[in-house]
This record gives sequence, structure tokens and C-alpha cells, in this order.
Amino acid sequence: MAKMAECPDMKKIFILFLILAACSSSPSYPHRLAICAIFKNEAPWMQEWLAYHRDVLGVTRFYLYNNDSTDNFMEVLKPYIQEGTVELIEWESADPSHIVQGPFMDAPWNGAQIGAYNDCLKNRALGKAKWVAMIDIDEFIVPGNGVKAFYKLLSTAERRGKGTVCIHWRVFGTSEVEELAEGELLTEKLTWRANDDHPWNILVKSIHRPEAVDFCLIHIAEKLKPEYDSKTFKPDQVCIHHYWARTEQFCLGRRAKTSKTHPDFFETLHQVQDLTIQKYLPIISREADRQNTRL
Repeated sequence: MAKMAECPDMKKIFILFLILAACSSSPSYPHRLAICAIFKNEAPWMQEWLAYHRDVLGVTRFYLYNNDSTDNFMEVLKPYIQEGTVELIEWESADPSHIVQGPFMDAPWNGAQIGAYNDCLKNRALGKAKWVAMIDIDEFIVPGNGVKAFYKLLSTAERRGKGTVCIHWRVFGTSEVEELAEGELLTEKLTWRANDDHPWNILVKSIHRPEAVDFCLIHIAEKLKPEYDSKTFKPDQVCIHHYWARTEQFCLGRRAKTSKTHPDFFETLHQVQDLTIQKYLPIISREADRQNTRL
């Protein structure tokens, strides 16, 4: 080592060797961030959701599991499938291999959703995506301090051995919007949400490292491999805008509720005007216009 110190060229070669060795031991991934979602009859809402996460957040792969849809979802997804952004997986509830059984079955669709999530982590995204967010079509990941700061959070979590990171909901009501007119965006028109301390806003969704997770549920990783642990981000760093109600008409059909039939309930979801996502609207609008031209 003393002789090496006396030889600048040998020292440079040794340092280069160490750098190359470190790089070779760290796997590379085609996708820095992917999203896994299971859907059923979500065609009217997919385009805005895809445009936001692809063009704003930089998601390069969507693993989308079709759970018995009967609407025109393929018209929306076709351009994204052709460009290689969307991988479509048929996930029929009638197939018992798609259903996970367990004590978490508090809703009939939970088994299919958990089955899809774990299939994605083990059979689709492993070795291909560094991080995979498990969210629904009505959920938008919103960085509080910009996209670069969001990815810095993920990088820091990776360096510190986090196998999963949790992100709090911010649940929105209908904002008393009856229906969206053609060309209007859900993220533009729905601006009122519940207070931070609302019981639903305590809940989280997760972004996982596929190699770190032995088994995940809908909201969290149930079991991580021993060398990994988890972290929950602060809501002002990043949160998930959960448009649970969507519009009045949608909520009536899907939830059997509107702000007129259940005024006290919706009052709790209309406490805070949140415009955090508004700065990204021009990007979403451009992509929506482009896709409408194709359809």
C-alpha cells in the first residue's frame, strides 16, 4: 500500500476498481418507479390518472390488473400499452389462483386485490422496478416539495435499508361537483378535503421495494425480509390525494351517497381547500388533449 501511494497512476487505477466494483454490486432497474393497480370499470378516470403519474411523477411502468371490467377501458389503455408504459394483466375473480384467502377479507374484493399486489411484486416487478407504488385509480401521489424532493426521499429511504415507505391519505369529498364536463379534470374541480386529523387520513398506502417484501396487504407490507424495515413519510413531504367520492353522480352510483343525502358526512370531507396538485394541471391537460385526439 505504501508503494501504491508513491505511484499516482496505480492509486487512480485502484480507486477506479473500487468504484466499478461498487457499481457492479448494485443492481440496475429499468424502472425507477412503477405503479401497480387493480381496476374494475374505471375507464372514465384512467386517462387523467395515467397522465399525472407518467408525465408529472415520471412513472415508466404501470402494472394494471383488470378485474372483470365491462367498460371501454381498452380504448383508454391502448396507446399506453403500445408505447410500453402499461402492462395489462387479466385478473378474473372467478380464477381461484387470483384470490388470496385470510383474516383480512373484510370486503369481497380484498382477496383479488391482495393477490394482484403480491403477483406484481413477485412475478412482474422483481428486478425490473426499484420501487412499486400500490395505489388505486382514484389515488394520486402528490409531493409537497416537488418531484425532485420526492425522489430524494425515496433515495434516502433506499440507502437506509427501507423496504417499504408509507404515505398518508388526504381524502376528498365531491366538492359538490355534480358531474365533470368534457375536458374537465377531477384534480382541477375537486378541491375540498377532510381535515388532517380525520380518521381516514390516518390510513396510508405504500411504495415497496419488490425484493424486500415477503407478503403485502392492501395498505402496508405485512411481512418484510429481515434486513429491511419501513418508514412513514410526513404528509407535508408527500401524501396521496384520495378522490374517494369523485363526483356527486359517481358517488350516488358507487357509494349510494351524495352531499344532499348525507350532508353531515360530506361536511367532514369538505373542511380544507387543498390546491397542492393544481400546479401540475397544465402537464395533465396537455396529455389529456393528446390522447383525446388519438381516440
